[in-house]
Amino acid sequence: MKQLLLILSIVFIASALPAQEQIVEDTAFQFDITQFPADNIYPDVPKVSFIIDNLNLMRAFYPLYYDNEQDIRRDIRYVNRNDSVFYAVWDSLGYTILTTMTSLSGIDWIEQDLTIHLMKYLPRDRVYNPALFPLEGIKTKNYVEAAPAGLHRLMNLIVLLSGQNIQQLFDSKSMHYYLRDHPLLQESAYRLDVIALTLAIATAEYIIPPDSLESILATESWKRHNPGWNTFENHFRHNWLLTSETPLVTYLANEPYNSSLVNLTRPPRIVRPKPEKTSEDKPVILSAGGGRLGFSVAKTGLGLFEIVDLDTLGLGFASGLQIGDLIKRVNGEVVRSARDLMSKIIDKLDSDGVYMIVLREEQEVGILLLPATDEEAEKAKETDEVLEAEDNSLFDKPQKN
Repeated sequence: MKQLLLILSIVFIASALPAQEQIVEDTAFQFDITQFPADNIYPDVPKVSFIIDNLNLMRAFYPLYYDNEQDIRRDIRYVNRNDSVFYAVWDSLGYTILTTMTSLSGIDWIEQDLTIHLMKYLPRDRVYNPALFPLEGIKTKNYVEAAPAGLHRLMNLIVLLSGQNIQQLFDSKSMHYYLRDHPLLQESAYRLDVIALTLAIATAEYIIPPDSLESILATESWKRHNPGWNTFENHFRHNWLLTSETPLVTYLANEPYNSSLVNLTRPPRIVRPKPEKTSEDKPVILSAGGGRLGFSVAKTGLGLFEIVDLDTLGLGFASGLQIGDLIKRVNGEVVRSARDLMSKIIDKLDSDGVYMIVLREEQEVGILLLPATDEEAEKAKETDEVLEAEDNSLFDKPQKN
């Protein structure tokens, strides 16, 4: 009898163990509605926070659309009322997306806190830096293209996260930091964006049903918002097959800098008419705040301002400006002169931020110059004082007789 009771006890304990493990697993998967738990029980992926109170960002992107703060608060409330489905999908799939992506890229997350700003409108379907995502639509001037819903929206989010994951290797603490100068990682619709697509679609194949995924990729809106799609289809999709054994970093490391693949992903050259001689032919250095902006412009024959010099320590470079970019609009307004450009930037730089539309490879790209924090502003002030003192010292030196 004792042996029978002992056997029954062992059977009961054994049957309880899987249930107990399931309870622990289910409990661990209960995400906070806006981010992974604060104790970071998944140390291999970042805590993801979704922010909806983006007053300054919304004002910077659409200064003419938002006449006052009340209009912005109204749209923030709209996002708050319409984000429940988005959060529900993320709560169910977020951890799987991040871990799958990390395995296929081979890039560890250096950034442990990832913030994604949810906006009602954006000029494009996603922005990498800072990470921005539209819920309602893509708004340009008076035209609004409805943002995709359902699995198409999830696919756009996966692309955004792929870009964030790839950016980790630009951190000096990344073990793949040596790849940072690879030509295929240059910011371009035909290079970095295509690499992000490669990782995103490989990840999505584990998340989205095949028929649904192919339907998304066949839509006109998908192709329109991904100019490098044909490049991906013809040269990457069936050649760069990502697995945990051969992740993205392996393909990048094995691709020579001068390979035919690198050459064919060169952005098409834009033939610009030679500018007529004007009083603004000489490059104008934008040095608001003691050189904080760190870029020079020259007016072209098209009436746009071309970035002709860029300081890698300046705000312009940090915000994503590139040499050759053509400044089209600043805070929604056309720029008439270098003086006008400077005025529009200085007017908003330390308050709401400055949103510029630039032409790059015949594509409009948004560049956001965010206002400096108090600490950054203090450092900039100290730098200005040091530079001014150095300039003065040049004139204070006694002259030799």
